[in-house]
Amino acid sequence: MTIHYELPTTADFAALAGVHHPAITVYLSTSPVVSERERSEVAARSAFDEAIEQVRSNGASSAEVAALRAERDAVIGDQRLWGGLARSMAIFVAPGFNEVFVLPNRLDDAWHVGSHFTLGQLLRAPSQDQEAFALTLSAHEWSLWHATPTDRAAKLEIDQSGAANLDEATNREPNEDKPRGANRGTSSQGGASRLMGDEGRKTLLDQYSKRVIEIARRELLARDPDERVPVFVFAAEPLLSLFLANTRNSRRVIAVPGSPDRLGPAEVDEALRLQLSKLNVHEAEQTLRVLTEGTAGRVERDLAAIGREAADGAVETLWFDFTTSVNGTLDQESGAIEFASDHGSGETLVDGTHAGDLLPQLALLVISKGGKVVTVRSDDLDGTVWAGPAMAELRFALA
Repeated sequence: MTIHYELPTTADFAALAGVHHPAITVYLSTSPVVSERERSEVAARSAFDEAIEQVRSNGASSAEVAALRAERDAVIGDQRLWGGLARSMAIFVAPGFNEVFVLPNRLDDAWHVGSHFTLGQLLRAPSQDQEAFALTLSAHEWSLWHATPTDRAAKLEIDQSGAANLDEATNREPNEDKPRGANRGTSSQGGASRLMGDEGRKTLLDQYSKRVIEIARRELLARDPDERVPVFVFAAEPLLSLFLANTRNSRRVIAVPGSPDRLGPAEVDEALRLQLSKLNVHEAEQTLRVLTEGTAGRVERDLAAIGREAADGAVETLWFDFTTSVNGTLDQESGAIEFASDHGSGETLVDGTHAGDLLPQLALLVISKGGKVVTVRSDDLDGTVWAGPAMAELRFALA
């Protein structure tokens, strides 16, 4: 059994593609919290048992069933695996074949039996943003966090000198060595009490937010100079609005209202993954809206046509609904598609050839030709911008 803690690569997808009859695919939502490990193990065993029973009822030989049970036992019994969970697992088992991916993004619980592995959900991990910064901000303290495709959110070690909290930030000028206010005679409590009332506190919070932005921007640019990675700001009002009003850069900054004072690493990571998922859906919908409303001749929805264009390297971006399956075979050279029986819902072609889900096959072909793939859940999208199961943006407009 091979356990992957990195995002799946092109080589990984190549190993998973093709016929693996009988093949079992299990997607499982998990948690890094130790107390929830048992639930994940039980769910995995239950999914495997149901899948193996279906394989047996479909006429598999005793040897094939025994081989699948052996692979199941290898997964369930591997304590290395269960001791290092993230937010989901993708498990691919066939006789003599066992690959497990531990992933940071949330996947839907599902299992599938067929001649091919079901790869739609696995393609979500590398096709969407899985990296983000978080800034948790309150009057008491603030912190920067970084979550990556392979690691949970961790607090960054940064120099907060002069701005570790509201009192410190408003009791000093930038680069000033000594506290202000001691010679002003207005308070013995330091800068945070020099101005009284709502307006006075708002002024102090505004000053504090500017100091935090100054430091955070410097730290983020050092780690992400292209400002590619979004930052989610967790703060309560009015500090959140003041922070956003003072922010001036091209980085995507997304507000998450609410007090962050009691958020630990697990809670920050959970919230970040949820917010990343929402951001991915929003950006996909916005892109699709622009594409469908203003790019005549560069949108293709017919799967057979998408296959031909993909083989020619003419697909810029392929969007597909990972909750939908259309079975068939795809010729990697010509892009020709042959649909399975029952209009693509059957498991085999008319001649009995094993058929797999065409949408991941198309996605892998697009990727091999230098195109981009984005997975979507059709239920998350506005019906005016999506008419599945797939849509392709072509590099050149059709004549």
